[in-house]
Amino acid sequence: MISTPNDVNRDSLDTDITEYHANIKTEIASPATSVLPSDILIVDDTLENLRLLSNMLAIQGYSIRKATGGEMALNSVDSLLPDLILLDILMPDLNGYEVCIQLKKNPQTANIPIIFLSALDDPLDKVKAFEVGGVDYLTKPFQLEEVLARVHNQLSLKDAQEKVLALNAQLQQWVLDQNRQLHQANSQLLETSNTDYLTTLPNRISFLTRLEQSLFLAKMDESYQFAVLYLDCDRFRSINQTFGYSVGDKLLKQIAMGLTEVIQPDDMLARIGGDEFAILLNTLTDESSVNQLAEKVFALLEQPFQIQGNEITIAASIGIDYGSAKYAIADNILKNAEIAMYSAKDKGEGHYTIYNPLIQGGGCK
Repeated sequence: MISTPNDVNRDSLDTDITEYHANIKTEIASPATSVLPSDILIVDDTLENLRLLSNMLAIQGYSIRKATGGEMALNSVDSLLPDLILLDILMPDLNGYEVCIQLKKNPQTANIPIIFLSALDDPLDKVKAFEVGGVDYLTKPFQLEEVLARVHNQLSLKDAQEKVLALNAQLQQWVLDQNRQLHQANSQLLETSNTDYLTTLPNRISFLTRLEQSLFLAKMDESYQFAVLYLDCDRFRSINQTFGYSVGDKLLKQIAMGLTEVIQPDDMLARIGGDEFAILLNTLTDESSVNQLAEKVFALLEQPFQIQGNEITIAASIGIDYGSAKYAIADNILKNAEIAMYSAKDKGEGHYTIYNPLIQGGGCK
């Protein structure tokens, strides 16, 4: 057992340290070989205690700093954070409890482990030491093996906690990265599911979603009017057979670009599939605007398209249906516009027909 100067004379203390140097090989592994090099602050107003503890810990590979009072200890911590503090309780300026309380109040120093040192062996003193934030308690006179074991254990525990915190931080960052990637993937998937891959126009699903909104507005306000134009390109199959599908795809892209230019910003253009497009006209004031749009579409398609050195002309058939609150579902408006389109196709190229249930078989509501 290594005793403090409070218990034996100085000659005895020097003898103990000499014996410790002579028998430096102990059964306790040096923490310097198992954890990162550690900086330990020893706080004690008795110089011989400081010398004893600093010598035995320095031999084990620790970096040692010393303070002879509470205020000095706080200043030392402010200048450089230690990995562990050995803190005497009974000191003339600030006692160990007060020093510990101040350190725990500061977020920068709150996680530094503190082992209390005291000649007081009263259980209440030990309880108070833990209540104010201490992690362990060493009673004087010190036993070498116990000091090294408790210091080693606290430093190992601190190292493990820091590794856990680092792993948690990495895990949280990984979760954030995964969530961000998942959000991007979902956004891309949603965009893909609502967009036509060739023309980048809204697709049938997106068009029906918008059409449902217009139908809802019509049910809420009877004065609200809207219409759907269903456009089918005539002779498009023969164009694919004559010029190839690559030219056909480019033609569809040019048609989509041209149609985008003839509609109003509040209207919606979508590729329904193949060579078929749909236009949703919102907030109609009268039927003439629908007829005017149909004529603009025909005029657009009358102009030859220049594709890979080929001059291609095409015509279209258009079916029209007016939306109203009488419809149960939006899909039926699109279906009736399609029925009207086939009726227009029967008349020949370049015609448009407004859906009439008396003529075109009743259709859907």
